Amino acid sequence: MENEPLVVVVDDDERICRAIQRVLASGGYRVRTFTAAQSYLAEQEAMEPACLVIDIKIPDLDGITMLRESRAAGLETPAVFITGSADVDAAVKAMKLGAFDLLEKPIDDHVLIATVNNATRRDAEQRAGRRQLAVLWRALESVTAREAEVCALVTSGRLNKQIAAIIGTTEKTVKVHRARAMAKLGAHSVAELVRVVDYLLSPEAPQSIVTADHRVLQRPRVLEIMATALGRANAAPESLTSHSENIRARSTGSSDSGDRLPAS
Repeated sequence: MENEPLVVVVDDDERICRAIQRVLASGGYRVRTFTAAQSYLAEQEAMEPACLVIDIKIPDLDGITMLRESRAAGLETPAVFITGSADVDAAVKAMKLGAFDLLEKPIDDHVLIATVNNATRRDAEQRAGRRQLAVLWRALESVTAREAEVCALVTSGRLNKQIAAIIGTTEKTVKVHRARAMAKLGAHSVAELVRVVDYLLSPEAPQSIVTADHRVLQRPRVLEIMATALGRANAAPESLTSHSENIRARSTGSSDSGDRLPAS
């Protein structure tokens, strides 16, 4: 039972809670029900639900506000809202908040199961992504400011001698910084380093991560150094552009095993 995904249902109507619990249990899920949003929020950090099924109009605290407070605590569990009426305004607010789906009562059992199945798959993907990002963020704790700058300039397409001229050091020193940064980030080639840095600096990357043990990891400050260095590199001479594009083209190839991101 403990290995089955947990779904949390929040609805002030106990009959609906029981009905949803019965359907989801038949689909292989563990289910916990709450008839008040505040009750769930008080216990959410002690649980790891794979999906939330939330009544959009809970009397004590509406479903939109409940999910907003849950998100503010750093929890990104996919949420499926349920509503007894076609409330367009509420639906728009739910989707803007990142709700996975919105179902109207009475809910078809098959639709409910299919929706929760898709939501829990999304949750598994998100958890895997957070684990991978957490591994890289922890690795960045040992990356020095100069290593980060060199790392970023390498991924911008510059050669070692060009980087040495930019930061005022020797080509040999640049090679040392590059090797150390690659080792710390688990990158075995420049192409792989490009993929790692692009992943770390993705605009979609969060500012914090809640780990499996409920610790909060903040975005490493060294990433700002990388971002700043890459920002300056955007004004690179045209002669460097093709070299940078060639590196990124190699980094997207699927046949080279050295181009994979480090395992989490």
